[in-house]
Amino acid sequence: MKIAVDLDGVLLDLMGGFCEIYNERFNTNYKKSDVVQWEFYLDWGISRECCYDIFFELSDNMNSISLIDKDAPEIMGILNYEHNVDILSAKNPEYKKNVIEKLDSLNIKQGVQYDKIIIVDYFPYDTKLQYNFNIFVDDNPYLIEKIKEMREKNLLLYDQPWNQNFVCGQNVLRIYSWKQIYDTINDLVKEI
Repeated sequence: MKIAVDLDGVLLDLMGGFCEIYNERFNTNYKKSDVVQWEFYLDWGISRECCYDIFFELSDNMNSISLIDKDAPEIMGILNYEHNVDILSAKNPEYKKNVIEKLDSLNIKQGVQYDKIIIVDYFPYDTKLQYNFNIFVDDNPYLIEKIKEMREKNLLLYDQPWNQNFVCGQNVLRIYSWKQIYDTINDLVKEI
């Protein structure tokens, strides 16, 4: 199996850091749970550019960013041993070195937990689906409808506040932890 793992919202908790910067800059009190849609900046009254500037600031200094799930490094290592795991992320390519350093510091190492990092454009949102993976582990709700048309692929939608209003089903499964990711992938392999 070829497995694509997203970075932000699946491995790393970027939104906590985003809220801290945003609250300091705009004197607000938002939390991650207040991010109730993918394009949340529309609700918050800021431009897409302002939103991405904050994300770029976080990518410049990733010290405060933590893992989504403490079990992710161990489970990724097992999955990469049994399958082929790559990190597939929509991110500015200039931050790839920072990402690798951050992942290393969290014990997510190339050649052990993943084989390579693939960086794609932010838009269109479903660009990732052009890559040849059997399973996508992602938090992006805009992958759902397109992947439902691709019956040979599966999306494990990592549960986040911004993807609650989307219906899974068919080959799209909502996932709540890295342990569940592992168990679900094993179940999918048995079905083949």
